Amino acid sequence: MQGKATIARHPIHPMLVALPIGSFGGVLISDIISIWGDGTFWPRMSLWLIAFGVISALGAALFGFIDYFTAPMLPKTKQTATIHMILNLVVVAFYIAAFFVRFATPVSALGYILTYIGLALLIGSGWFGGELIYIEHVGPAPDTPEAISDAGVTSPKTATVR
Repeated sequence: MQGKATIARHPIHPMLVALPIGSFGGVLISDIISIWGDGTFWPRMSLWLIAFGVISALGAALFGFIDYFTAPMLPKTKQTATIHMILNLVVVAFYIAAFFVRFATPVSALGYILTYIGLALLIGSGWFGGELIYIEHVGPAPDTPEAISDAGVTSPKTATVR
């Protein structure tokens, strides 16, 4: 089940999600380093990582929306996709709020709380994203005879490579 947001049969959304995930995870690392390191540089680095994470998340969301509305899905799969989408939107909202709180006060306790609630929700959303890809098979191109011969596979049952 593949949506329309693809390049050469590769879905774009999964390619882009590494950017916000890495940025939001990097905030945690930057915050930990700031405890023992430079108390001015690392909190600002966290702020920049939040900003880049939000911008890249919105870019990934654009292609996720296209897939959400164009990929053929069973009702159960659509429900999983809806949960994944809503969680991601909530994650971005938490990080936007954290950005503004931390912009005013980079080492704000409220800013940290918003950031780590967002990270926890991101991990939960990732679970649903994995469910969509690995269990429900949303994203991979269908195994058509043309696709199989293009990949050099002689039989879909044995998956023997030439």
